Amino acid sequence: MKIERLAEEKARIGTWGLLNLSRLEIILKYAGQKILDAGCADGAYVRFLIKQGYDAFGLDLLPSKDWEGEFRERFISSDLNQIPYKDGTFDTVTAFEVLEHVENIDKVLRELVRVTRENIILSVPDSELYPKFRESGLTFHHWVDRTHVQFFTEESLKKKLADHRLFIHFLGKINPIYPEVLILESLRLPHSLTRFLKKLARKFPLFKREHMTLIAVANKKSP
Repeated sequence: MKIERLAEEKARIGTWGLLNLSRLEIILKYAGQKILDAGCADGAYVRFLIKQGYDAFGLDLLPSKDWEGEFRERFISSDLNQIPYKDGTFDTVTAFEVLEHVENIDKVLRELVRVTRENIILSVPDSELYPKFRESGLTFHHWVDRTHVQFFTEESLKKKLADHRLFIHFLGKINPIYPEVLILESLRLPHSLTRFLKKLARKFPLFKREHMTLIAVANKKSP
């Protein structure tokens, strides 16, 4: 994957690296004390975790101006195909929305496994093609990211982790979608009313929620 294309998509989409409460809950529940965020983007998770008392570090192919400042020594720019840390340096490695971007996924996974002592926490877009989406002419937002070269379903993610002798301790789905937003927008109501109804719909869902993202905790040892 060319660095120029990655930088272009990061700027175009504008959500790479933002803190996600669902991911943070998983980290706080399953991560060890020393953490590497592989593919850390702007480093939001690293800064948050350090402030929570964790020994956190970040690595990304694209350096960010947000790495500067108090925690600048915690960040390095590097390719995930050859992570510049010794075997078992970290208790936990996180990789959020990373694997879908890498050409040689097995090589990258071997590196992530190599530098962790205990587990990996990762999330990837759910690429399951649900019939109701096809019939509605809709798809998940992540399909518009042109840098994705790997595509995962729940079953294919399980298999890939098993191929690398990892044991799944948790597998779930996060990042819900809100189809009612489309309905509200189509009614052409006053903007203030539409905005209020959107907030209401998120608190009191009108539909069964589908989720865009798979998240897994995979350990080197069985449960």
